[in-house]
Amino acid sequence: MPTMSFMPQLKEFLLKNGCIYTIRKYKMVEAVVDIEGVGKCSRVPVLENVSKKDLPTYVESSGFESLEEWWAKVRYFTPDRSMPLYLYKIEVVR
Repeated sequence: MPTMSFMPQLKEFLLKNGCIYTIRKYKMVEAVVDIEGVGKCSRVPVLENVSKKDLPTYVESSGFESLEEWWAKVRYFTPDRSMPLYLYKIEVVR
């Protein structure tokens, strides 16, 4: 089973809320994944070539306090601005 990693506060958000939106710099297919400390989760692609303007709808379920905070973390992990970004919905499988 594929795995995914999350920062501790995002794992807590996922456990508490049952789902989270995450941005990654690589394209992945829909799958069931294992997240350490959370367990089995479904991973569903939502958007490709994501930009900051695409995200206001998803901020509330991102685990971040604001769009600015989320986008700053995205840019920290993906400093190469020419790379496409992908948005996924991760949901705990109960």
